[in-house]
Amino acid sequence: MKFNCADYAVCHSGTLLDAAEVIEHTHSRSAVVIKDRKVIGIISEGDILRALLNGVGVHAPLESFLNHSFKFLSVPDKGRALELFRNFGISLIPVVDKNFRLTDVITLNEILNDLDPLVPKR
Repeated sequence: MKFNCADYAVCHSGTLLDAAEVIEHTHSRSAVVIKDRKVIGIISEGDILRALLNGVGVHAPLESFLNHSFKFLSVPDKGRALELFRNFGISLIPVVDKNFRLTDVITLNEILNDLDPLVPKR
C-alpha cells in the first residue's frame, strides 16, 4: 500500500497521541511535523516513548518533543536517501521544496522494497 505524503504529517499543535496515530497508520516509526504548511521537525516513536517514560501524558503538545534538527532532501533522490538511512539510523526522510513545504516522503521500507524484489510490497 502506498501512502500520500500528507499521511506522514502531523500538525505542530497536535498531541503526542496524534503523532502516534500517524506513525501507526503509516508504519514509518516517525512523523513529519508541519506548521503553517512548512516542515518544522520530525517526531519519532523514540521521542514519544521518552516523553511517556518521563511522565508526560499522551495528550501533551508534541511541539515540545519534536526534533528540529532533522535530515531532509530537496529532491526525491533514493540513492542519497539510502546513504542517510545508513549513516543516521533514521526511517523517514521528508522531501521539501524551496519554501520547506512537504512534497514527498521517502521511507526506509520503500528503499528496502526497491532493493529486494523478494520482499512483499506494502
